[in-house]
Amino acid sequence: MRMKNPQLTLQTPRDEELIRVEPLLDLIETEMANSGGRLSFERFMEIALYADALGYYTGKNVIFGEQGDFITAPEMTPLFSRCIARQVQQVLVALGAEADVLEFGAGAGRMVTDILLELENLGALPRTYYIVEISPTLQQRQRAHIATNAPHLLKRVQWVKMMPDEFVGIVLGNEILDAIPSHRVRINPDGEHQELFVTVKDNRFAWLAAAFSDPALENLSQNIFEKYGDSFAGSYDTEVNLQSLKWIEELAAKLKQGVILLIDYGYSDQEFYRPERHEGTLMCHYKHLAHGDALIHVGLQDITSHVNFTHVAEAAFASGIDVLGFTSQMYFLIACGLEGLLAEIDITDAVLFINETRPVKQLILPDEMGELFKVVAFGREFDPPLLGFSMNNQMERL
Repeated sequence: MRMKNPQLTLQTPRDEELIRVEPLLDLIETEMANSGGRLSFERFMEIALYADALGYYTGKNVIFGEQGDFITAPEMTPLFSRCIARQVQQVLVALGAEADVLEFGAGAGRMVTDILLELENLGALPRTYYIVEISPTLQQRQRAHIATNAPHLLKRVQWVKMMPDEFVGIVLGNEILDAIPSHRVRINPDGEHQELFVTVKDNRFAWLAAAFSDPALENLSQNIFEKYGDSFAGSYDTEVNLQSLKWIEELAAKLKQGVILLIDYGYSDQEFYRPERHEGTLMCHYKHLAHGDALIHVGLQDITSHVNFTHVAEAAFASGIDVLGFTSQMYFLIACGLEGLLAEIDITDAVLFINETRPVKQLILPDEMGELFKVVAFGREFDPPLLGFSMNNQMERL
């Protein structure tokens, strides 16, 4: 579960872990030297996470589950994916036989497996379930998980490098936006804003404030200052994710008809730039502990930033697709039939009932994942109101 625990102390990496990431660190430092001694945080994060065969997501290390660094919702309980399947069913039925499913970054393969099994029970299997996965290691784990738990459905799954050019169906992304590399900026009270780069100081990675590398980044920083600067007590560090906006534009261009459903942790614009978030929203994960220092344990830890859902929705709307819904994970799961699925658990078996319901509480309680995690949906030529937003559509918060 991706939640901070400030009471616990990070472990020191083992020698074999440090040896394993040496090629990645060499790559970062070489590119940094070739770029005048600094890298944008966006580029630093991109290399750390996605460098071919070396990055956190693209290497061979185990990152999900008990042996990894964090556990996502589909691994906590199959009820999460079964609820998602109810929303998928509605879209597939509305669009007809040509509709497919596409999932970005399928993790260890739990969500695809549980969704397909639930869709089979509901009589709504898609023609094809596409998975966009950049990691060969994770692709192998996904294939193995499906083959073990739903072998008869493996033939419906197809791994692709990118979304088809004219896609009809539903696109799924669970905790994808937070892992898209972001820039960092420093908004100063005098109106002179700067970008935060990564450099090396005293043999350690360190922050360096300097002039912007991208005019679009400078414009967005100025807009943030004009809207919220009066509430900032001093310098305000935050993340601006230009790549996520481009990603939404690309999805919108390829969506011929259907729905894009994204689940992640983050805030609307006004919540994102509250004064108490003056150090930004970076969240890193190492050995099931979450913290905010992205410049340590490079290659050994996940690096994420919270999602600004207002920026994402504005990019989607500007790209010609509709904003169909926005709500908390709690309301979405309940609207998709969570209570009915819980009722199927044998209440007379106390141990079973406790084990099955404990992770559900983490998913829906407001002080756990229920409120921090949001669900947003976009669509093209899709009119039926979406099931997951039928209880409490909060689009006015965007």
